[in-house]
Amino acid sequence: MSQKRLVDCQWLADQVTKGAVNQEGLRVLDCTFKPGPKLDPTEFKSTYYGQWEKLMEKPSEHTIDFSKSHIPGAVHANIDVAMYPGDTERFALYPPQLFEEYIQRLGVNQGDHIVLYDRGMNGGMMFAAKFWWLFKTYGHDNVSILNGGFHAWQKGNNPVSSEVVQLPKGDWKANLRSGLNVTFEELTTKQEDGRDLIDKADEVNFLDARKKEQFHGEEETGLNPKTVNGSHIPGFINVPVNQLVDSNGLLKSPADIKAFASSKGFREGKPIITCCNLGIQASLLTFALSLVDEQYPLRLYNGSLKEMEIRAPQRISAKE
Repeated sequence: MSQKRLVDCQWLADQVTKGAVNQEGLRVLDCTFKPGPKLDPTEFKSTYYGQWEKLMEKPSEHTIDFSKSHIPGAVHANIDVAMYPGDTERFALYPPQLFEEYIQRLGVNQGDHIVLYDRGMNGGMMFAAKFWWLFKTYGHDNVSILNGGFHAWQKGNNPVSSEVVQLPKGDWKANLRSGLNVTFEELTTKQEDGRDLIDKADEVNFLDARKKEQFHGEEETGLNPKTVNGSHIPGFINVPVNQLVDSNGLLKSPADIKAFASSKGFREGKPIITCCNLGIQASLLTFALSLVDEQYPLRLYNGSLKEMEIRAPQRISAKE
């Protein structure tokens, strides 16, 4: 049975108390991640690509944070293992058979209800949302995010653990839904009318999830000013995902999310493509919109603006 996509700390605390985690088809994945410098793609492919034991044993700040304190029974899911540095994407998608192998090593089985959380910005849900999108991309819908993440869990005086659980290998299977992710080629290939998809912003909700100061170039954008002349793509709408989280670090209500997106220019009935710099903030925006209406035609540009900066920097030309 499919569970709610957003669960609260009280619900999860009840599952922990009754011993349901890692029993009863419930898996909890801690998606804690601290971004670091991009790894060299050529070196990574020759040394680490798909080498799960090497990757999972590699020390990092996020694995150390996880080992010190996490929700009891949780297993660490590392975005730097689940995805890889490509030539144009910081976080590139593995072929389904390889992603499947990693998820099996986390002890996940077919049919499991997976609950995700992290401890980063925007309520500790940013990288959890990226994993939610990954699971959706690879065919697993029974996935929830813990509202407020680890910060909300600790704030509620819920139990934590430093025990690193080793689960037996799972039997999880990947079933790639490639159409959920928009590629650079799809965005920029000229169609019969001489326009590409980006040129049709009047027909598509192109939503940029970065905070407004980045979108408008009022602060560091994360883009190379020597390469691009603007701070966003013309025709794209700014729906800052940080404004969808309240002062307690919890996602706002679906009604508030819808109202905010509409106030920024979101139009009902049109296809939706989300982006940001690296495809992370866009994942949380996509998740938030799925709470508004699960039937929304949601797609995500995984490479986002950092890929566009490399492959077609002239498209990032808007400055206001």
